[in-house]
Amino acid sequence: MTPLRSISEALGNRVLSRKAPVERSAVPAPARQRPCSGCDQRVTVVNESLLAPVFAGWNGKAIKKPWDYKVTAAIPHLETIEPLRVCIDVLRCQTERPYVLVVDTGSSQKTRAELEALRAEDVEIHFVAAHAYRHASEPVTVALDVAQALCRSEYLFHTHADCFLRRFDFLESISSRCGAENPVLGYRMSPRDWATDEWKWMVGHTATLLHMPTIERIGATWSMGRMNSVYGYPFKSGCGGWPDTETGFNCILRDAGIKPTFIGDDRNGERQVDENIDHVRSYAGSKIYSEKYHQKASGWMEAAIAEAKARITLARAR
Repeated sequence: MTPLRSISEALGNRVLSRKAPVERSAVPAPARQRPCSGCDQRVTVVNESLLAPVFAGWNGKAIKKPWDYKVTAAIPHLETIEPLRVCIDVLRCQTERPYVLVVDTGSSQKTRAELEALRAEDVEIHFVAAHAYRHASEPVTVALDVAQALCRSEYLFHTHADCFLRRFDFLESISSRCGAENPVLGYRMSPRDWATDEWKWMVGHTATLLHMPTIERIGATWSMGRMNSVYGYPFKSGCGGWPDTETGFNCILRDAGIKPTFIGDDRNGERQVDENIDHVRSYAGSKIYSEKYHQKASGWMEAAIAEAKARITLARAR
């Protein structure tokens, strides 16, 4: 098995020179705006020509279709527009450039307008706008299932808006190891020792690649409702962080006899930097649940974005 190359190696060899060319069609057209009825706010109107089936036909107008990409990247989002922009730009520098699905889980009208401005031929924007959830992690599971339902490529890469790939050949390398015999590769979910030891055999969704024909064959989903009704996990256990986003999905993998291949281990409460990723853990969620932690994470995010932008500049210059 060929070892993954580190970013330091990538910076000095052909990896960067093989980046995917910037496609002219991937640049979003300027968004039209109109006044919002009854208020002074302005509502961004999407570039309707990209939307199927009414405006673009069921087959779409883009020359390169979603199914022409080897990998689709799925990013749940909530009020973190600047990290998301950088995350997408980092993905566009991959040697195996992915199609991108952003699934927003309840951002403000202003942020939704900014999200629409990111829509392009290689980026789809989708919105989930529920009024209530049974668990704090349930909106993320919904976003992951929306992404899996919309995935039209062979591989789906689940990641976060606060996670920036550090290796430009990451998707190329990991997809070469993924297939029907090895359908799930990613980081082990972060420790939950205070509640259970089950996390030790569960894959997270920080940087996880799925072989979608296999995932579809076994019917694997992230649904917390399914986690509760099929596997008996309560929505509220009295232990913070358990059950969590990954619980139900991993139970389905286990029932199908699939053991994830771990390429690393997620860690709690820190900025996790290794050869593959730069992940500001819980940046989005802490905006809602922990102001004190978010202040600390914001400093990490500022540094992570600056370093990611430097890598983007270097990639585009080669």
